[in-house]
Amino acid sequence: MKDFKSDFPIFRNNPWIVFFDNAASTQKPSYVIDGIKNFMENDYANIHRWAYSLSERSESLYEKSKEKVKEFINASHASEINYTYNSTYALNMVSLSLKRSWMLKRWDKVLLSIVEHHANIVPWLILKEEIWIEIDYVKVDESFGLDLSDLKNKLTSDVKVVSLTYVSNVTWQIFDLKGASEIIRWSGKDIMFIIDWSQAIPHFKIDVQDLDCDFLFFTGHKVMAETWIGVLYWKREILKELIPAFWWGWAINWVKKDEFKASGLPHRFEPGTPNIIGAVSLLKALEYIESIGWYEKIEENENMLMNHFLEKYEKIRDKVKLIWSDKSLNRVWVFTFAADWIHPTDIADILAENDICVRAWHHCAEPFMDHCDLKTTLRASIYLYNTKEDIDRFFEVFERILNEI
Repeated sequence: MKDFKSDFPIFRNNPWIVFFDNAASTQKPSYVIDGIKNFMENDYANIHRWAYSLSERSESLYEKSKEKVKEFINASHASEINYTYNSTYALNMVSLSLKRSWMLKRWDKVLLSIVEHHANIVPWLILKEEIWIEIDYVKVDESFGLDLSDLKNKLTSDVKVVSLTYVSNVTWQIFDLKGASEIIRWSGKDIMFIIDWSQAIPHFKIDVQDLDCDFLFFTGHKVMAETWIGVLYWKREILKELIPAFWWGWAINWVKKDEFKASGLPHRFEPGTPNIIGAVSLLKALEYIESIGWYEKIEENENMLMNHFLEKYEKIRDKVKLIWSDKSLNRVWVFTFAADWIHPTDIADILAENDICVRAWHHCAEPFMDHCDLKTTLRASIYLYNTKEDIDRFFEVFERILNEI
């Protein structure tokens, strides 16, 4: 197995650290860091100006980044790719644009799953307060998969939007969104299908045409790009009808005292100066994935680590509960623990004292945590640069904590 850790300078500079907080954000390889540095030293300028060569080179890399995203998700046109600042911003832009375009009105219903991240709940709750839409939640089955029969039963005539995560950030179960898409499309109703790919993008590819989704969003920092760069894909035919929630800068062709004219696609949905450096970082992150053997190599590495992790867990399973289903391996390899006799933040603090980085709390999924009668949990999330030695150190300290406390 290739030692991917050597590609990431943070581990060379902090060799004592075990980083198991990858679901929150991933570390950056030299390929991304050097790519950003080279861009800032040689090509950086504001884009959409084109009066000088620096601006042209900067624009070229910005558009190349979008072409790479288009390729990764199999979109039809690069103009269907809009850059935002993160996933939360992306879904707020979608929800507010649907409201402003009168595509969502009073008593229209939005369907979510019970496991959704707050980023895919709160924007809809805001519209519930503002224009009185309704929200309902699709159940999960005993394996934490999406209950497709419940989804089918809840596709009533008032449902206008179905917005679902691809991977839960608590159970880490991969939802059958192909099956969900078929149910939605076969219903014969005019329903917009939205996918949150934020927790899935580090682990596997997606095909937006195969899934026939209308919108898809994710954030770059979870896949080795920098923070403050997000991606929002939307079908071109919907883009043509939507009225943007925000206007300024390059989103506008001209402005007079009493009126203005919108730009064409995709610029009308990217108001102001975009995160050009972030776009380059995302380009380099996706190029890095290509260079190491695409997602097949990531899955191969993670499967090996998952097996080792579960072998270690067997020794302590009587002391702490793992929130996952033994009946399904259709999941990404992140692990969430619950113990009713010790607060997970206390465990996280002791792990931190031993230079092991994990995450504890409700993981911005409080509706699902309430559904499971849980308040807080401990999450250990692995990624391609983690090793068996990292797992061994984690369990050595974790087991000691459980035994002593």
